[in-house]
Amino acid sequence: MLIPLGCAKREGESFMNLKTLMLVGAAMTLASVGQAQMFIDSGVESGTRGEPIEDVAMLHSCIFETEVPSCQLTSNGFTYYVSWNEPTPSYIVEAMGTLHVNAPLWLRADIVEMGDMSAELAVHAFRHDPSLDPYAEIRANLQGQWVFAADPAYTSTVWGDQVTEEINGDYSSEYTLQLADACEKSNGQGPVMIAYIDPWSEPPCMIIEAVTADKMIMQLAGGDGTLYKYVRP
Repeated sequence: MLIPLGCAKREGESFMNLKTLMLVGAAMTLASVGQAQMFIDSGVESGTRGEPIEDVAMLHSCIFETEVPSCQLTSNGFTYYVSWNEPTPSYIVEAMGTLHVNAPLWLRADIVEMGDMSAELAVHAFRHDPSLDPYAEIRANLQGQWVFAADPAYTSTVWGDQVTEEINGDYSSEYTLQLADACEKSNGQGPVMIAYIDPWSEPPCMIIEAVTADKMIMQLAGGDGTLYKYVRP
C-alpha cells in the first residue's frame, strides 16, 4: 500500500524529530523564508557499496507498510530505488518519507545494482533544497488527472514524474517524464517534456506551450505544429 508522504510511517513508530536527526548527523537550516533545507550525511565514504554517484533527483514516493520500506526517486527519466537498511540506513529512508512528492534532493550514493532504466542505490547523504528544481511550478501544475480535449476517451494521470495513460478507463501505457529547457528536435524552443517509455526507443519530446492548474497545451517537437490541449476532468 502506498502511503501519502505527508503521513507515511511504520505502524507503531513516529518520524524522527529534530533531536534524533541531529544525533545521526543531520542539520536543518533555513534556505530562505518559508523554505527549509534538510541535510543528512551518514559519514559513509562514497564507493563503499558500489560505483559512486552524485545526482539531483525528485522524490516520487515512499512505502512504509511493507517488509522492507523503501523510497523511489526519478532523475532525467531514470528511476532510483532506496531500501531501508538494504543498504541505505533506515534513518535516511525515514527522513525522505517526511518530504513531499517532487521534493528535489541532491544525493551522494553508490550504485548497488543497475537495470535498463533504474538502479538500486545505497544513499550515504542527501540534501533537500527547493532551489534545485528550476521547473517546480510547471511540475506542480502537471500533477493530477488530465483529459485530452479532442477526445475525452484519452486520459493521463501524473504522479511525481510518472505518467499513466488510459483509453476509456483501460491502461494503455506508462512512462517517466523529464523537464528540460529544450531537446534536440525543439530547435531551442522550450521548456519541454521528454517521455521515457522504454530503454530502446527515442523518447518523444513535447514543447510545453502552456501549463496552468486547469489546462495544458503542448506540441510535438519536430512535428507539424499541431497543438494538443488537455483539461481537467
